[in-house]
Amino acid sequence: MSETTLLDIQSDYIFKRVFGIEKNKELLISLINSILKGNPQVTDIEIRNSEISKIFKNNLTIHLDIKAEINPQEFVDIEIQVRNTGEIMERAIQYLAEILTENCRKLTEEEKKAGQKQTYKYPKVIGIWIMGENVTDRADAVNEACLAFPPTERDEYQIITDKLHIFFVELPKFHPKHVDRKNMLDVWMAFLKNPLNDDIQDVPEVRKALDTLKEISADKNEREIYNLRQQTEFGYISEKNVAVEKAHKAGKAEGRAEGLAKGEKIGIEKGTNEKAIEVAKKMLSDGMSVELVAKYSDLSAEEIDKLKHHC
Repeated sequence: MSETTLLDIQSDYIFKRVFGIEKNKELLISLINSILKGNPQVTDIEIRNSEISKIFKNNLTIHLDIKAEINPQEFVDIEIQVRNTGEIMERAIQYLAEILTENCRKLTEEEKKAGQKQTYKYPKVIGIWIMGENVTDRADAVNEACLAFPPTERDEYQIITDKLHIFFVELPKFHPKHVDRKNMLDVWMAFLKNPLNDDIQDVPEVRKALDTLKEISADKNEREIYNLRQQTEFGYISEKNVAVEKAHKAGKAEGRAEGLAKGEKIGIEKGTNEKAIEVAKKMLSDGMSVELVAKYSDLSAEEIDKLKHHC
C-alpha cells in the first residue's frame, strides 16, 4: 500500500471503525481491561451498536460511541472526545442514566396485578471517557469517579455502590519519555496519542489496530465520510456562533428577547442546511453514489439527485 496520511484515531468515527467492529473485539477488550485494571476482568463482550449513525439529524451532529455488554448485568459505554466542550461531566452522568434505565428490570402489568413488588435491582454500568483535552484538575491521566459519601469529622469516605463508575482518561496528561510495553494502559494511551509511536510498534495488539487504521485511511469512501464529519462538526460550530451573534444584534435592535431565539434558530437551520448541500455536492463530485450520500446526510435522495445534475 502506498504511503497514506493516517486519519485521526481520536475522531469518534475513526475510533469506532478501529475498536467498535466485531473482528477487532479483542482490541476493545484489551483497551477496556487496561482501564478497569481487572475490576471487572472482561473476557468477552457483545458490541451492541455496530452501525454508524447518520451525520445529520435535526441539524445536529450525532455523537458516535461504543456501547457494549460485558454480561447481562454489566455494561460499558466508551466515548472519545477531542475537545472539552464544557458539559462532559453532565453528559457522562446522563449517558450512564440512560443505560441504567434501559437495562433495569421493570415489572410487567401482569406482575403488578399479581402483587409483585419492584426490587430496584440494577446492573453495573461503567462509563469511559477518553479525552483529547483535560476535563479535571486532578494530576493523574486516568481518574475514576463513583457515588460516595464524602468524609466527615466522624465518618470516613465511603462508596455507596460499586455499580456506577465513570473513568476519565485525559491524554494530554500522558507524556512519558518511554512507554512501558508491559503496561497495556500506557500502550493504548500512547497509540491514541500517536499510532506511529516507535515504542509500541512491536506490540501485537497495536500492530492489528494500526493495520486497521491504515486500511481505513487508504479507503476513499472512508476518507470522504471522515472529512464530511469533520466539516459538518466544525461548520456547525462556526455557523452557530455566527447565528448567535446575529441573533444578539437583532434582539438588541428590536428590544425583544424573542429576537434572539428566532434569529439563532433561523441562522442555525439555514447555515447547517447550506453546509449539508455544500458537502453533498463535494461527495457527488468525487464519484460517491446518491445512496451513500443520502445515508450519511439528512438530505433526501430526491434532493441529492437534483444536486447531482447540477454538479
